[in-house]
Amino acid sequence: MIYAPAALHREAWRALLADQPSLVIGGLLAAAAHLAAFPQTDRPTTLLIDLPAPQPDAIKALKDSRPALGLLVLVLAYDLAEIIPLLKAGATGCISRDAAVSDLARAIIAAGRGELVLPQSIATQALLTLARGELIEPSPIEPFTDREVDVLRLLGQGLTNKDIAQTLILSVRTVDAHLRSIFAKLGVHSRTEAALWMVKHGEYLEK
Repeated sequence: MIYAPAALHREAWRALLADQPSLVIGGLLAAAAHLAAFPQTDRPTTLLIDLPAPQPDAIKALKDSRPALGLLVLVLAYDLAEIIPLLKAGATGCISRDAAVSDLARAIIAAGRGELVLPQSIATQALLTLARGELIEPSPIEPFTDREVDVLRLLGQGLTNKDIAQTLILSVRTVDAHLRSIFAKLGVHSRTEAALWMVKHGEYLEK
C-alpha cells in the first residue's frame, strides 16, 4: 500500500510500481487514519510512506495500529540522525529517494517480510546505535544450534533473508525456519530485536 498526502505522489508511485513482478498495489492512503478502512491480511504487506518530512510520531501510530505491517519510509539521504528515530518508532526500514525502481521493489518485498531495509553499512551502524539504548537479556532460554549462530551473526550484519540464504547456501524457507527458532529462544518478535541482541551480546555465542 502507498501512503502519501499528495494525490500526484500517490498516483506516481502506483504507476511506477504497477508493473513490478511480485507486487500488488493494495490501496492508496492520503492520511494515516485511512489505514483502518483496509482489512488486515495474512499476506506480507508493506506500506510505502512518502511524507514531506520525517514523522516518527506518525510511524509509531501506524505501527501501533498494524504491528505486522512493514513500514518502508522514503528519505532524502541515509542520515542516521534521521533514520534512528524512525526505526525506534517502528519503521521496518528506509530507502533513498534516489534508489532505482528495482531496488525499491526489492525493499518493499523485504519490508513486507519484516526484514530490516537499509544499506548494509548503514544497517550495522543503526543497529549499533539502537543497541546502546536497548535492554536485552544476554542469555537465550535454549542454546543455539551451529546453523542458528551462523544465521544470527549475518542477521546482526543487516543482511536480508535472501542474502543470508545465499551466503550459507540455504533456501530462503530454511532461513525463515531458523529465524523462527531464534525468535522463540530469545523471546523476541522481530528481526530487528534479534539483530539488536546479536549486536549487544554476540560475543557470548560459542560455536
